[in-house]
Amino acid sequence: MRRLSDDLGVAVTSIYWHVGNRDAVLDGLVDRLLDRMETLRAIGDTPLERMASLARQLRSTLLERQHLVGLAHERDRSPAMFLPVQQALAIELEAIGLRGSAAALRLRALQVHVISSVLMDRAAARNASHGTVDPDLWPADFADRELVAALADPAAYDTVFEYGLQSLLAGLAASD
Repeated sequence: MRRLSDDLGVAVTSIYWHVGNRDAVLDGLVDRLLDRMETLRAIGDTPLERMASLARQLRSTLLERQHLVGLAHERDRSPAMFLPVQQALAIELEAIGLRGSAAALRLRALQVHVISSVLMDRAAARNASHGTVDPDLWPADFADRELVAALADPAAYDTVFEYGLQSLLAGLAASD
C-alpha cells in the first residue's frame, strides 16, 4: 500500500479511508488490467499482420503493467487476463485455415513467445549483465569466436522479440 500511495502521491491512510481494505484496492487494480486487455484489437490487412499486432500490443501491455500481472496471477485471474487476446488470435488462426489442436499449438507458441520476452526484458531491467555471456566460460578453441563475442554484448530484447515473432509468423504462413 505504501508503494501505491507513493505512486499516487497520497497518504497510505487516505487509500484505506476511501477504498477500504487492501484486497479491494488490489482487486480493483487487477480488474483495470483485465479491462485493458479487452481493448487490444487486431490491426492489419492480413491475418498474420493482425496476429503480429496482437502479440506486440500484449507484450507492450504486460511490460507497462508488470506489477499487475503478478497480482492477477496471485488472484488466479491469469486465464481471464489472456482470454481476450487468445480469442482474437483464434479468429486470425481460423482465417488462415487453422483450427483445433493445430491452432491451439500455434496460439500457445505465440503466447509463450510474448510472455517469455516480457520475463527476459524484466530480468534485464533488474540486472544489467542479464542477457550477456562471459566469453571466458566458453572453450578457448570454440570455432565461432564471433558468436561468443556477440553473446558478450547485452541482448536487445525488442530486436529478439521481433525476430522471434517474425519467425513464428513465417512458420504460420508456411503452414496455411
